[in-house]
Amino acid sequence: MTRLSAHPRPTLRVVEVDINHGKAVLAGMLLAVWRKETTPEAFQRMDVLVQELSRQYPSGVGILQTIEKTAVPPEADTKREFVRGMVVGEGRIKHFSVVHEASGFHAAIVRAIMSGVYLFARPKFPHMVFSSLADAAAWHVQQQRALGPLPFNEADLVNAVQTLQSFVADYRARDAGDLR
Repeated sequence: MTRLSAHPRPTLRVVEVDINHGKAVLAGMLLAVWRKETTPEAFQRMDVLVQELSRQYPSGVGILQTIEKTAVPPEADTKREFVRGMVVGEGRIKHFSVVHEASGFHAAIVRAIMSGVYLFARPKFPHMVFSSLADAAAWHVQQQRALGPLPFNEADLVNAVQTLQSFVADYRARDAGDLR
């Protein structure tokens, strides 16, 4: 006999897509994909989304960000905004990760930047850097489960991130100014 879940599967809600990045919401999770440049304004809009989500999910919000191989390291003002967002999100953000599925020098730069941000911001919530989306999804599902009923599983979370990545890739393909 098949048992029906008390909670229907959540719908992925894409909230912002441009040539550089995309953001989406899946239940109490904020997802972000960074493909090219990261800007302070994009992080400021992320802060607004965290505030909105925390009203809808008072037990807390999870954030999963992926950094594509095509992303360039952020400028100093962007790093400051990123740190500010982690500090402002304290109490609302319950778990946070960055995924960079790469190896070599570029991956080392991403890990160094994230280590510096974490060292400076000193967030009290759990935070991780992953080299695998599947590993990040497993960790986030575990963290979300601790907050209450979970309307998605690891596969749903991986699929949601991959869908957002496709939205951002499709946007880039349509952009006449970027022929790469």
